[in-house]
Amino acid sequence: MDTPDSTTLRTVVRRIALGAFACTATLIVLLVGEAVLSATGLSADPHGYGMFAGILFAAVLTPVALVLWLLYRALRRRGN
Repeated sequence: MDTPDSTTLRTVVRRIALGAFACTATLIVLLVGEAVLSATGLSADPHGYGMFAGILFAAVLTPVALVLWLLYRALRRRGN
């Protein structure tokens, strides 16, 4: 059985990091959209919990997205 070399493993990790970044960025956009809709009163959220949850979760996920993007860039830079 063949063992994967380091470039193949690096490519797989790079693609996983990019996919995780894309999912995290999409989730951040959805959470910010929910917060905006809740703040403007266009959602059916009478207590405003969507606004607080959207802001809080987006703030927590932003450093995660940044780390994933930097990991992707570092792996891409070393691959060239």
